[in-house]
Amino acid sequence: DTIWERRMEPMNFAELRELQTARLRLRRLSFDDVYDYYERLGSDGEVSKYLLFEPHQDIGETLALIEEALVRYEEENFYRWGIENEDGLIGVIELLRFDEENDSCSFAYMLAQSFWGQGYGTEALTALLDFLFEKMDIQRVEADHMAANPASGAVMRKVGMVCTGILPGKYEKDGVSHDAVCYAITKAQWSSNI
Repeated sequence: DTIWERRMEPMNFAELRELQTARLRLRRLSFDDVYDYYERLGSDGEVSKYLLFEPHQDIGETLALIEEALVRYEEENFYRWGIENEDGLIGVIELLRFDEENDSCSFAYMLAQSFWGQGYGTEALTALLDFLFEKMDIQRVEADHMAANPASGAVMRKVGMVCTGILPGKYEKDGVSHDAVCYAITKAQWSSNI
C-alpha cells in the first residue's frame, strides 16, 4: 500500500443481535410493536419534528413500516433495533450510510416523548457503539442532527462523540432549511473512554 491507497477489506457485517443494557433491550421490531410504535413514535409530531418523516396519519402506515423492516432484516447490512424498556417499545435506533472505503457508518434514533431526558438515548447509543466497535470493527462513527434540536447533540457528547462542524442547509423540513451539526467518534477514542 502507498500512502495514497487504502487496503480494501470487506466490511464485517455482524449479525444483528439483541443488545442489553441496565434498563433497555435493543431488539428486532415485530408486529407486537405496531400499537406502541404508532402511539409513541409514528403519530407524535414532536418526535418527528426534527426527523425526515411526517407523522403517521393512521396505524396502517406504522404497520407497513414494520412489515418492510421484517423483510429487510434478511439483508446483511440492515440494522434497525426497537428500544424497549419495562413499558414496551419506547424508541428505534438504526445504522445508516455504511462507507466501506472509510470503514465508517452513521446512525439515527428516536425516542418517545414521555421518555426524553431520562438517559435512555445515551444508554441505547452506548450499546450501539459497543456493538459497532467490538463486533463489527468499524473504525469511525458519524452522525448529525438539525441545529434546532440541541438535545440530540447532548446525547452524542455524553457518549464521547466530538463536534466536527456544521453543514449549512443540509436538511429541509416543512419548507424550512436547517443546518446540520456533525459529530464523530473513532474506535480509538471510544476505547480510551471506557
